Amino acid sequence: MQRLRRHKALLLAIAGGILFALTSPPTDLYPAVFLGLALFAWSLEDAPTTWRAFGRGAAWATAAGIVGLRFVPSVILRFTPLGSAASYLALVLLAAGQSLIWAIGAATTHLVHRRARAPFVLAFAVGVFVAVSLPSVFAWTPAGLVSPWPALVQLADLVGERGVSVIFAVSAAFLARALQAMLADDATTTKARFGAKTTVPLAIAAAIPALLATYGALRMRFLSTQPSVVRTIRVALLNQAVGPKERWDPKNHTAILRDLRRLTKDAEAGGVDLTVWPEAAYPYPLMHGTTQAPRGSRAVHGDGARGPILFGLIMLEKPTATSPGLVETNSRNSATLVLPDGSLQPSYDKLELLWFGETVPLGAYIPWLRRIFQASGGLVPGTEPTALVLPHADGSVRMGVLNCYEDTLAGVGLRITRALQPNLLVNVTNDAWFVGTAEPELHARLAAMRAIEHRLDLVRAVNLGVLSWIDARGVVVARDASTSPSTLVATPTLRDGSLTLYGRFGDKPLVFAFVAAIAAFAWRARRKGDGAKAGSKNETGASNEARAGSGETGA
Repeated sequence: MQRLRRHKALLLAIAGGILFALTSPPTDLYPAVFLGLALFAWSLEDAPTTWRAFGRGAAWATAAGIVGLRFVPSVILRFTPLGSAASYLALVLLAAGQSLIWAIGAATTHLVHRRARAPFVLAFAVGVFVAVSLPSVFAWTPAGLVSPWPALVQLADLVGERGVSVIFAVSAAFLARALQAMLADDATTTKARFGAKTTVPLAIAAAIPALLATYGALRMRFLSTQPSVVRTIRVALLNQAVGPKERWDPKNHTAILRDLRRLTKDAEAGGVDLTVWPEAAYPYPLMHGTTQAPRGSRAVHGDGARGPILFGLIMLEKPTATSPGLVETNSRNSATLVLPDGSLQPSYDKLELLWFGETVPLGAYIPWLRRIFQASGGLVPGTEPTALVLPHADGSVRMGVLNCYEDTLAGVGLRITRALQPNLLVNVTNDAWFVGTAEPELHARLAAMRAIEHRLDLVRAVNLGVLSWIDARGVVVARDASTSPSTLVATPTLRDGSLTLYGRFGDKPLVFAFVAAIAAFAWRARRKGDGAKAGSKNETGASNEARAGSGETGA
């Protein structure tokens, strides 16, 4: 029992991480996001040192990662010769690696609380903001996990996904206070357990999500009231249901392209304005900068498919000599639009490559590091957003593309919408590596936040994942998670491209508010400290004068 008491904070952190992860699919225990964060906050408040806080943050996030990413071992077992033991070890290592961002957030909480003397609720909110702002392989956030309850996250168009996560953290910190008071060792009576120290923070903790839900419901109702005339287009989203290994086998390329054309022909027969193929769906590489689609057996059009077609593909850079005798050929994970006349628009090249899957961390900024792992060249990121423009009878449609997991990244969504001011967001993804697991559902859930942040409809064409149409409220209007070839027809509304408050300013207002608040509390703490020192000096001087007046001396 004594040992349990000694490790109480660590156990609270681990339990909180497990609860937090139960919010993710397939368990979908959404209220657990608040309780999981509350136990995390409880574990941090009495941390004696920054390193202890860091360790508790790592424990919380590692536990969350092991539970939330429990699909990873099955993927490793399916595609590698590693056994069960190694696959579960890989899960633990991945969870531990990802835990660093939350460990840093926990350390930040401790520093802000103890050094700047800020209230713990503010310090915990700052720590959570730091954690959800740092890059990771699977970028999940408290707000993103509960997007199936869109009313709770409607403030994202003002403060973003990270800002909503911060609001959740404030509620969780008050809930932690209530739990501490309720379960305190000296609370031996019912009155003590449910006194003001319990009921007040509990009321605040409950009021925050209640207010979020009320505001969200009203905001969603307002957004549902559309003008009598709105611009829409009919979009066919394809899932060609090609396995991850089959996609890269040259003997399958002819059949893959034939099936894509067939699905496109059938969709166009239903009167769609655009067909979208998933990430890297076109099976042949093209040279980067190509302006005309191939003809003949490799034509994107053919077999009755006319276009326009937005499709994912791999584009090759011109070979470059990096050293004597060594030629490097890089490629880009791209998407482009082919029109009925066969012309190709300038491609959108994926801006953020997936760590370890497409690049190594910092590989985009340290070429020699990338070359160690990709000696003859490999994927390189795009340099700037590019809009794909669809000619239409009611006016052209500017589309911002989010390639693969980019639709889970607030920073990429912000960069694209700010630069392009699109009418529609389009995601192309290949989730074939994760078919049969919870990852495609988790991916689709996190993607919904981009629609809310920028008040744009989002359509997602996914191979062996979740085809979906998410409207500007974050509501999933239509979806299809088939494991066989399928088509989902969506009729998204085309917005005018104006930026939301979050699209215009991003996280800057929140960062400014945090910096100002921390500075104010640090200045206040320093002033009180100087006042206390001055008071101590005055008391010492008065005491010496009194002793001198009474004839006392230091001797």
